[in-house]
Amino acid sequence: MATIKYYLSRYIKKDDERGEIQLRFSGNRNFVKRAATGIRITAGSWDAERGTPRTRKVNKYGDNCEEIRDRLSQLSGYLLRCWEQADEGTVKPDALTRWMADIEWRSSQESIFINGQETTVTKWYIESKTQQQEKKVEEKKERKKIENKTFLDVYSYFIEEQYNNGVIGDSRHKTYYTCHSLWNRMERYQHKQYRVKDITTATIYDFRHFVLNECDLWEMRRVKDDKTGEMVDKLMPKKQYDYIYQGYEIMKSRGVEKRSLNYVVIQVKYLKAFWHWLMKIKKVGVEDIFLTYNMDQAVYGTPYYFTKKDREILYKADFSDSPELAIQRDIFVFQSLVGCRVGDLKRLKKSNIIDGEVLQYVAGKTKNKSGKIVTVPLHPIAQEIIKRYSIIEGDQLLPFIADQNYNEAIKKMFKKVDKIDHVVTVLDPVTRLEKQVKLSEVASSHMGRRNFCGNLYEAGYRDADIASMSGHAEGSRAIARYRKVSDERKKKMIKSL
Repeated sequence: MATIKYYLSRYIKKDDERGEIQLRFSGNRNFVKRAATGIRITAGSWDAERGTPRTRKVNKYGDNCEEIRDRLSQLSGYLLRCWEQADEGTVKPDALTRWMADIEWRSSQESIFINGQETTVTKWYIESKTQQQEKKVEEKKERKKIENKTFLDVYSYFIEEQYNNGVIGDSRHKTYYTCHSLWNRMERYQHKQYRVKDITTATIYDFRHFVLNECDLWEMRRVKDDKTGEMVDKLMPKKQYDYIYQGYEIMKSRGVEKRSLNYVVIQVKYLKAFWHWLMKIKKVGVEDIFLTYNMDQAVYGTPYYFTKKDREILYKADFSDSPELAIQRDIFVFQSLVGCRVGDLKRLKKSNIIDGEVLQYVAGKTKNKSGKIVTVPLHPIAQEIIKRYSIIEGDQLLPFIADQNYNEAIKKMFKKVDKIDHVVTVLDPVTRLEKQVKLSEVASSHMGRRNFCGNLYEAGYRDADIASMSGHAEGSRAIARYRKVSDERKKKMIKSL
């Protein structure tokens, strides 16, 4: 077994003189070599009998014995690994010289606590120059490989890597692929396939333009309805652009209408997250193309939501002629009483209900930022709804349906209960001008969340208190979107003038 012994240069005579630490490496009878370590120490700090710095960490000579001892330990480990990897029978006489020449010392500053006091220490480690060079060559090959891959291939890898590592949840996984599809259709439109190294700020502007104006590739055409066989007007791709939508059958059934700047902002943010990930992993030589991109600002307008009184009317409404709609009504009212996002709502299990009185879950959107448990005491009506559906099999809390069907059901229930289908002024996301619509035209699952937050705001509770139950991250600015001063409160304010 190979051994290493350290000693101080014999030319040092006095305790206050500094000298270089030497080593004697014994691999076997035929391989006993000496070398200089390049590490210097004062003679008075060296324990010649043990071949190591003295145990005192602080001495009058100013040597950091602990640090030197750590470096010698690192060196021993490195040389012993070199010996283990070498062929003992054919190892060359100059092997130790080559191993020592291949060393590159690196250091970093680390903070540690000693007796409750924070102090900074230097941590040393050894890198092999040869291995570093090989690593650089390998990284260069990998970089070229990624740079020459198609943009969409690398973007797909990013999405799956983020999803598999738990960085994004099911909902974000799905919306990332929506962005992926938009980019794919842009490439088809441009008759071009981008590689990572082709992407510039101008490409992002091209993407923005395509997302905003994809509706121009569509037209209203007279076609035969698949179900009834009658001729109907339907939004279809213009014939010269049919090739773009091959494989997009669901989109062809729905059509593409004019999109808002808010929608563009979201899609570009997904690309920005991907691009910054590329820069972070350092496997491809790219610059930050978003530094020169003028990001649009998302605008949400004044929030609209139904009141506590409206919620009670909706819950008591007679839906006996639409039993399926009644189920979704119950789920929507439940969401309005717990305030969770629809993605979290659909994940809820019976096991999330504690003692029948409290809902506890981890918000999917912030699970990798805070991981805090969201706790919501259950309203009596929420408890009633849970009991009503306790007979369903398995651990699922409520009988959920697909997101799109849930949103359609919410619109139908507002139309059915005309008393709560108020006219509201909303911000048109496309024109960014006000327009008046009925709640049944704009209602969605997110309005249940707005009802929860908005009514708590109206009751006078603080952002932090509401966020503790809504699942918003601590200090979130997004929660301010739910804040609205009711007309009743405004009237009271005017009366006080």
